[in-house]
Amino acid sequence: MFDFTAQAVDPSKESPVFPSTLPVEVPLGIALFIILYVFIAKVVVPRFEKLYTERQNRIEGRIDEAESLQAQAQQALENYQEQIHAAQAEAARIRDEARAEGNQVLAEVRAQAKAEADQLIMETRADLETQRVQVKAELGPEVSRIAVELASRVLGESAADVEADARRRGTIDRFLAERG
Repeated sequence: MFDFTAQAVDPSKESPVFPSTLPVEVPLGIALFIILYVFIAKVVVPRFEKLYTERQNRIEGRIDEAESLQAQAQQALENYQEQIHAAQAEAARIRDEARAEGNQVLAEVRAQAKAEADQLIMETRADLETQRVQVKAELGPEVSRIAVELASRVLGESAADVEADARRRGTIDRFLAERG
């Protein structure tokens, strides 16, 4: 079939670019290259294409899943922030209501305490006035008698005269009424 023995060729007649005879390795190399090319093109490349496509689909699926999870996380974060803002607003509202209610209760307690204090002061003044009138009524004649007695000692006159005594008492009572 093929003769793999080297043929003797005159080196002076042979062109270095285009030899006169082709060595046997060249057609064999071309045939093996074609077989290898067909094998790679029909078997290896489709498998790599399939693996590449599967990997690309898997990566795209993971990217889509990651984007979906990121959107869910963003939505959850926004919901959380809305809840925090709502809770802060509610706390501020409750605090303001409590402050207003506390101020109202404080004002009511102060008003009630002032009313009770005013009532107590009025009652105490009324009691004092009643006691003053009572003491004046009880001690008035005694004071008149002591004043007449003291005046008679100072003046050296006798206080035996009843009429004079009554007159003096009337004068003293008028004096005390004007002062009192």
